[in-house]
Amino acid sequence: MDTIQNYVESVFVNLPRTPEMTRLKEDMLSNMEDKYLELKDAGRSENEAIGTVLAEFGNIDEIIEEYELAHEDETNDVVYFSEEEADDFLNHRTKFALGIALGVFLCVLAPAIMLLLQGLYHLVPFLQGMAEDTMNILSLIPFFLMIAIAVGLFIILGMKEEQYKLEFRSITLERATRIYLQQEKKEFQPRFAKAIASGVVLCILAPISLLISTLFLGDENALSVVFLLSFVAAGVFLFVFYGILYSTYERLLAEGDYTPEKLKVEKTSENIAGIVFPIAGGIYVISGFLFDAWGTAWIIFPVAGICFAIFSAVYHSYLTMKRKK
Repeated sequence: MDTIQNYVESVFVNLPRTPEMTRLKEDMLSNMEDKYLELKDAGRSENEAIGTVLAEFGNIDEIIEEYELAHEDETNDVVYFSEEEADDFLNHRTKFALGIALGVFLCVLAPAIMLLLQGLYHLVPFLQGMAEDTMNILSLIPFFLMIAIAVGLFIILGMKEEQYKLEFRSITLERATRIYLQQEKKEFQPRFAKAIASGVVLCILAPISLLISTLFLGDENALSVVFLLSFVAAGVFLFVFYGILYSTYERLLAEGDYTPEKLKVEKTSENIAGIVFPIAGGIYVISGFLFDAWGTAWIIFPVAGICFAIFSAVYHSYLTMKRKK
């Protein structure tokens, strides 16, 4: 069996590492292993079984021609990750998810901390010796500090993310790497579901906490908003952190929104959008000036948006059907 695996690896080592070629490699290996086991069950010796399998499946040129891959070159839209590179990317995305989620958490919580400090001014006697305007100014310090930390996290992590140069590019993996990542994703899904459910519960509790605190503290007490924002911040943290981790598995496995077809549609759509919508804006302005149609010419924008959405859906369906052929 190892002989067959080594042979398949040697055949594909110099071929383009596209998703189609990866699937072809996996299909070829699976068919050869099935044939090998069938021959062994029929009483053939090890050498006879291997020799028959290699003779029957060993001509890669015929297989490539059958799959119409001989002249296919889409390496610009595909990046190959080894097991080490996949692990490195997964570790990076874990830190990226934590940093982005923390940044969003700080942005939501910053006004809550500001309101908390302002609310404590009226509740803590020794703070009332300070002028209220002074307390309001001091409460802005943690607000801007938390926003600054969040923005810093977004910039630093965004720059690190760009180093991988994965925009509009799908990832292809070795068979063994794909299998263990699929298993990791399967094990991660229950945690993902619990995290999203917890986030939803926290967001539902947010307005409830606002109503209860308003009932006991009064309508004008800022602490009610503090409770609201605190629950929302915790819920959003779970959404962002676990959402990024889940999307990372989808990106590595080229699933969901990161299939080659969807990425190609997204790339094409962005290029076309850069032409269509400026033209729509030009038509609106010209119609307004020449025909005084400012009140009706705006219809060009929803029409362009609908046509654009239809084009994207049709193009994605076309690419999916083409890939299945």
